[in-house]
Amino acid sequence: MSQPLSQSNILFPHQANTPKFSSTLSSLKRSALSVHNRLASIKSDSDFVVSVAEAYQLPLVANERCGSWYIPPEKKLDGVYFKSTDGHMGEWGFSLRRLNLQLLDVVQKYGGAVVVDSTRRGKSMPDALSKTIPIWCTVINRAVFDAEGQHPLSTPPQAVSQSEHAQIESRIDGRVRQFIDICKPNIPDLRAKLHKPLRPIWVTQQSSLPEVTPSFTEFHPIVLCTASRRVHGAEASENGYVQGAADDHEAWSHGLTPAVFWKNRHFLMRTSEEDATSVIAKLLRDDPNDGTNTTAALIKPTSSLYISSSQNLDLTHFDVVISCAPIPYQPEIIKDAKVNHYLPLKCSTGKLGSRDLRNELPHVTTFLSSLPPTTSGKILVCCLTGKDLSVGTALAILCVYADDNGNLDFTKPRAAAGIDKNFIKQRLSWITTSNPALNPSRATLQSVNAVLLTTQDPKLAAALPVRSKDTTSPPDTQEPEINDKEPGPSLPMQIFSTLQNHTWTFHRTLSSTLPTHPNGTVTGRATFTSCTLPSTFPSTLLYAEEGDFVTTTGLRFSARRKYVYQLARNEDMEGREEGIVVKFFDDEKFPRAKIEDGVGPAGQGVGGLFVEMDVLTPSPSTTTSATRHTSGTSTDGQVYEASNKEQHLCAEDLYTASWKFGPGMLGGKDSEDGMWWEVRYDVKGPKKDYDSVTRYEKG
Repeated sequence: MSQPLSQSNILFPHQANTPKFSSTLSSLKRSALSVHNRLASIKSDSDFVVSVAEAYQLPLVANERCGSWYIPPEKKLDGVYFKSTDGHMGEWGFSLRRLNLQLLDVVQKYGGAVVVDSTRRGKSMPDALSKTIPIWCTVINRAVFDAEGQHPLSTPPQAVSQSEHAQIESRIDGRVRQFIDICKPNIPDLRAKLHKPLRPIWVTQQSSLPEVTPSFTEFHPIVLCTASRRVHGAEASENGYVQGAADDHEAWSHGLTPAVFWKNRHFLMRTSEEDATSVIAKLLRDDPNDGTNTTAALIKPTSSLYISSSQNLDLTHFDVVISCAPIPYQPEIIKDAKVNHYLPLKCSTGKLGSRDLRNELPHVTTFLSSLPPTTSGKILVCCLTGKDLSVGTALAILCVYADDNGNLDFTKPRAAAGIDKNFIKQRLSWITTSNPALNPSRATLQSVNAVLLTTQDPKLAAALPVRSKDTTSPPDTQEPEINDKEPGPSLPMQIFSTLQNHTWTFHRTLSSTLPTHPNGTVTGRATFTSCTLPSTFPSTLLYAEEGDFVTTTGLRFSARRKYVYQLARNEDMEGREEGIVVKFFDDEKFPRAKIEDGVGPAGQGVGGLFVEMDVLTPSPSTTTSATRHTSGTSTDGQVYEASNKEQHLCAEDLYTASWKFGPGMLGGKDSEDGMWWEVRYDVKGPKKDYDSVTRYEKG
């Protein structure tokens, strides 16, 4: 007779052996994003990319580096470097470092091009295609055809709102002037390549491709092809398909390159996930084109200056070699290659190498100036990567010795008065136009700036051209004190640091001319929480305030708000010049977040641009009683103020911002009394007409 079932007869799984639900989801996501699924998705998307090129009968151009994965090597004509970050909300930039003018050569020969890129889940197309390249097309059109305000901006309405389109449009003419004034392009040469304007056309996997090859008589088509189809759900629901599978390939490819993938795609498709890492490693070892064929890039318009990696390079073709590496070439290598003149610059790798370059660059001018006047052979500048320290060194050579036509004369260095930041940018554009892959780090560019623009360091003054003093000033004018110390932190950096190190009490006054908007005051406390984010993010603080809002009619409300403050650097080689940017906090992407959580480990709470602070200048009311150090810091009693770079259009309302900062925010002697700052917003719109003035004091 069977015994009745008791609780002891039932086996319950132990909690320690039961995977958590979150762990299960993470495991499923990793499985969906496997190397095999990514490569299969890339191959599938590539079929669509090829069909787009066939439909329009135009060549394929990859927006590096993601785009190259989707184009079979035999069908890839060229590559461009348009950054999505230049198209981000509030940025809307035209890169002066990577002009991408090589795309015009493709347009001249073929009448247009198909530019390929992709993006990860959540967006229909990358910002590089929806905004960065359309901005580039409009700037080129207006510069080449000399039509300021004409050739309107085109953006895809499904990806760019009318408000954002209007804000981008308002900046275009300024970008055109920067391009012409700083880069000084050869407009007649560009006009010879373009007989009609450029116009972007957007194509996704949801688009209908033309059955008959279209004819474009009014413009050159730049077909912007988003390779991947949009995924609305999670990756696990797509049967192995990964949107934007090639994006951020460093994180998943195990070193696999597009060329090796396409050469071995059938074998890789049959490889299990467990064996993928070892198989890829073997393919890379066996690949005959693993970097052994290093080719030096000629920097035009010069006819003799080359940049290259120092690895596996044949030196026999060069008369002058300058290497930037921890270990110089062995003497026998230089002798066997019949290099007549060799200068080793002892530079470490990474950021340390960029710092070393600052001390080594003066040797370059001494070395080149000592060359025999008859030297006319090829000049090579190389480093381990061929993309950083060598580029910085070549940039310095171009600034000091090259004329506007690219002729190098080492007997006639340019006077330092003729070298400024815009001039350095213009010479850098020669390098990036010659080879867009030559994109030096910010640290290297800062070192070049520091050397070329300095006038104080005696060691540099002996080797570099020195700026002559201005002798036109009145004799009773006192020379400003020279600070020969390392420049201190910039004004925005000092303010940013002060904000996060204190708690602030605030008092806000709201004054409206319209009865529909309340008048009153808000008092409370505000904090700035430092956020730990990946290195790709600028320094970030979460601003959070809590206070009481009392209207003039006696009503009382609790008031809370959050913003994101960032110390952003100018991407176009502005060296030490930072700027404070205020962005919205995105509650939808980071809901129910606590203040101590910041903006999330991956920046989930960072929203769109609100306002961006322009250059800080001394307040007229305090300028006469204070001076300014050359490092940029303020002294006793100095108040600084700034306005926003661009008015912010929010729906139909226009926001104008301005700031004032007391001397304590910038290190003045009266730090305790001067620890205050103010921000004012003036808001105008169909249903709004008010100003908000807030004063913060150290709490």
